[in-house]
Amino acid sequence: MRVVALGLCCLLLLAACQAADENKAADAADQGAQKGGQDQKKPLTRKERDELLKKKLQLVIAAVKQNRTDTSKVEVESDVVEEAPEAKLWAGYGDLAVAGACEDEIARLCGKVEPGEGRLEDCLTHQLEEEEEGDAKGPSVSEGCRQELAAFKADRASNVNKDLALAKACRDDIKKYCKKVGPGGDPLELLDCLRRSKKKLSDKCEARVFEEQEEEAKDWRVDARLQAACKADAEKLCDDVDEDEEGATTECLLTKVPQLSALCRDQLKRAMVERADDIRLERPLLHACSRDMRRFCKDVEMGEGRMEACLQDHREQDGFSERCRQALEARMERQAADYQLNYGLREYCAEDIDELCKEQREAIAMAEGFGADAQVITCLETQRDKIRNRRCRKEVKRQMRHEAEDIRFDHALATACHKDVKERCHGVAPGSARVIACLQEQREQLSPQCASRLFQHEVRLAEDIDFKYPLRQACVVEIELLCRDVPHGHARVVRCLQDNIESEEMSDECRAEVKKDELKAGTDFRLNVRLTKACTADVQRLCKDAAKACEGRVCGGVVLECLQDKLDQVQAEDCRTEVLRQVKAQATDYRASPTGRGACAADVQRFCKDVEPGGGRTHACLREHMEELSERCRKTELRLMVLQARDIRLRPQLWAACSEEVAVFCKGVEPGKGRVYKCLAENMSKPGFGEECRQAVSERIAATQTDYRLDYGVGTSCQADAEKHCAKEMGIGKGQVLRCLVAHYKQLGGGCQDELSRGVRRALWAFKLGAPLTQVCDTDVMAVCPGSGQQGSMFKMGSVGTCLSKAVAGGTQLTEGCRALVLVAAPRDARSIVADSTSSVEAVALRVAEIVKKAGLSSALVNQQKSGLGAITITGWVAFASLASLVLLVLALAAFGAWHFMRGGRQQHRYSRVREMKQGDV
Repeated sequence: MRVVALGLCCLLLLAACQAADENKAADAADQGAQKGGQDQKKPLTRKERDELLKKKLQLVIAAVKQNRTDTSKVEVESDVVEEAPEAKLWAGYGDLAVAGACEDEIARLCGKVEPGEGRLEDCLTHQLEEEEEGDAKGPSVSEGCRQELAAFKADRASNVNKDLALAKACRDDIKKYCKKVGPGGDPLELLDCLRRSKKKLSDKCEARVFEEQEEEAKDWRVDARLQAACKADAEKLCDDVDEDEEGATTECLLTKVPQLSALCRDQLKRAMVERADDIRLERPLLHACSRDMRRFCKDVEMGEGRMEACLQDHREQDGFSERCRQALEARMERQAADYQLNYGLREYCAEDIDELCKEQREAIAMAEGFGADAQVITCLETQRDKIRNRRCRKEVKRQMRHEAEDIRFDHALATACHKDVKERCHGVAPGSARVIACLQEQREQLSPQCASRLFQHEVRLAEDIDFKYPLRQACVVEIELLCRDVPHGHARVVRCLQDNIESEEMSDECRAEVKKDELKAGTDFRLNVRLTKACTADVQRLCKDAAKACEGRVCGGVVLECLQDKLDQVQAEDCRTEVLRQVKAQATDYRASPTGRGACAADVQRFCKDVEPGGGRTHACLREHMEELSERCRKTELRLMVLQARDIRLRPQLWAACSEEVAVFCKGVEPGKGRVYKCLAENMSKPGFGEECRQAVSERIAATQTDYRLDYGVGTSCQADAEKHCAKEMGIGKGQVLRCLVAHYKQLGGGCQDELSRGVRRALWAFKLGAPLTQVCDTDVMAVCPGSGQQGSMFKMGSVGTCLSKAVAGGTQLTEGCRALVLVAAPRDARSIVADSTSSVEAVALRVAEIVKKAGLSSALVNQQKSGLGAITITGWVAFASLASLVLLVLALAAFGAWHFMRGGRQQHRYSRVREMKQGDV
């Protein structure tokens, strides 16, 4: 009865106070009316309303402090914030009721706390936190008090005017930043406005807003919108969760997003976006990582995502707790599905998203819930070079590093490959790019959508060593030792590691990863960032159809092979360099070519399974079995041999054998267009030329006889003639095209004649019995050149060529095919001397007759009625002098022809004048 009486007394006091204030206001209004002649009340000013509310609260608090009165029925309305509706204060003064369910706890734990403005609630909340941490003393807070505390917080969060401390601290900020809400608007919208404007708020307001957010993070029921939208879902899906455990219900809902109602998903996303900037608003994560925060990030400030970023950077270090890692990675997985949950991307990339990703923004505007915004992340990554905001670029790079480390952080890839991972990589632990590597190893068995997404993932992350997780981890020391000053990005560090792959400072682990990465880059031109950038224009000009056919899928080496085949038409110097570099990689290791790897896998297993890949060894082995290879593999090897014909550096074993000879004999020769090959061939008989290199060059000369394209000069100069005259022989590859060109020599163009002559001359110079082109001379050589230093099927260098040229010049009878071959090998001026004897003599006779007639000599010297030698009739001293002169002339011409022929074998061929272009650099 005493409590009731006191309560009524309090009410009477409030009523009297209110009546007195109203009377004062009325008196003031009456006075104003009398002065102004108007009969209406003047509204209270803001200051007057504040004073009135203050007096009401003082009366209620005084009554509570003196008598512990139950004020739950007392109605005091707050209108501190004009933009929000007036609101009835809890217990009449905006705090826990001292005579309610928490009466004992307040008396025991908060006896010295001034009631009002949520101070009693703060006291008991602090007690609950200590209990959670195990530091509380005495009896714990009762369940009834806990329930009342939760109900009070939920009610207070429904209207800013119910939270007196927040309302007073943020009144001016609301007027400044939340004008759009308008007077009497949605009170929850006002709270949302404050959260969105948190960085611009005054210090006092920002602190109060954060406290309110922290309460929502601890207990989802405090968030009125979330609680209203997700109550049914929580009861259905999370009924076994302890609601008193901080953030437990919210975390449960996050793990069941696909099962939630659309309204709940939207409100859950809204809440998570608002809390994304501070780990303290992620209570389960905060509790899981408190020890790791103290150990690894003790000097890092809270807010703006700093603490979470620090934890992410240290999560792979020794001593990092598994509990924190799991909680952290679960949050990172959600961030990968929605950029708005990633504070850095949302905060620093807003302008770039508006500029670069408008289509994606429009698409996600129509979508609901988590995962819709992942495409914005992909958009930012694919257009990273266009991002203007420096901090945004940093945040995008950070996200890409995460994607390289774990498939879960690439939402599109994880979604597309969910079934494939489950079926093919079930036992693979996530992290350290293990699942991604598992998928790459089984690429051919993946579903189309997974294979496509995996390739897009690889292309997007190909440009930077920081995105190549296994390579970066394996080469940490080497990057510091060998590539310290190389900037990251655009595959510069990757190229540095490739260039130093033979360095003694490179570990076997790093070397293996560098080689593995290089082989992967050869499977598709888009995985080679430097080549893609250098060759964009040439691909569009020369290989547009091939590139178009590859859009959105893996196409192997189709575009790269197109560029290789049309290398002479490539205009960009950087592109030519990158293409040749890729050819060199393929020449070094057959696995660098997707076509070669597929075409020759069975042949390698059959003939070369014991050969260690690399250094061109597998190719050398395959070429030893050229006639036994499958048709696909043989064509693939032949194609590579044609590409290698342009530059000695594309033949690893030949380059290794002849590097010193190149430095000594071909120092000023520019690489490319087969120039170094020609130089070595012309100097191979000189003193000091190494036997190993001489043998290697001889083998290459012998190989060029099998296919005209293996000689760069003949292949490029005679392509049109070969297609015109030797179409039937094309593609056979056993010397038929070369023999056909020799047979049609007189019909060939001048450039082709010169190159064919040089090629035949070189074949005779390094003569070998049974060689495809020169075997037509085998019988003649054995008969006419017995002293040519024969050793098995080989002969002393240059001996056969000299012997056959002397034989033709001296009139020795050779078989028709061999004589024709020798004449093609002879230079043009010498060839005219030893061509056809009959026609030459007749031409000489006619010339003599013309000279005799003009000189007035006897016509008896020439009988024009006869032909051949019979046309010349000389006697006496003229006959003697003529005979002697003829003998001397024939001997001189023979000597000259032989000298010119031998000199031609050593002299570098002179091309017709063309515009000098640097080609063939690797």
